[in-house]
Amino acid sequence: MSRLKSTLLLLIICTTINVQAQTPGSSLAQQYQDVVVKSGSYQGFKEIRQDKIELFWRNIQDTLTREKQLRNEANAKIQGSAQTVKQSKRELESVQKQLEESKASVNTVNLLGIPVDKATYSMIMWGIVGLLAAGLAFAIYRSKSSINEARYRTGLFNDLTEEFQKHKAAANEKEKKLAREVQTERNRIAELTGK
Repeated sequence: MSRLKSTLLLLIICTTINVQAQTPGSSLAQQYQDVVVKSGSYQGFKEIRQDKIELFWRNIQDTLTREKQLRNEANAKIQGSAQTVKQSKRELESVQKQLEESKASVNTVNLLGIPVDKATYSMIMWGIVGLLAAGLAFAIYRSKSSINEARYRTGLFNDLTEEFQKHKAAANEKEKKLAREVQTERNRIAELTGK
């Protein structure tokens, strides 16, 4: 437990030193200028304090580490975005496929178990309606012809029936007349013979 506490304390101290060493708003170029310009000279050489160089080096390493982290985070975001884009593309393709299937199912009709395009189905149905209308017209024409023929035949039958009735009446009258004549002759023969 004490080891954990000491590690945390060391981490806090290092973070505090880095924050204090790197003044906010100062870039590495400004820090380099401060180290070089504020250093002293000795016999034409610059004297730079070791602690300033080490601080500058730590700042450089911290900056590089932070930039690497930022770059890694950016790469992770890019990869995540790429995965999201790929997934979105797959979903879009799936939705487009479903849309095409839906359009196909809307534009087709099952005719006797066979999928047929609506335009073809419409043409077939109107063709059948046309054929039925032509058949009906032909049937009406034929029935008119048959009705006229039936009327003509009925008229002939009525004429024949009427003629037969007249003939029957005439034959009946003739038969009655002959029966009277026969009776008259019988009566005369009976008178003559005396019976």
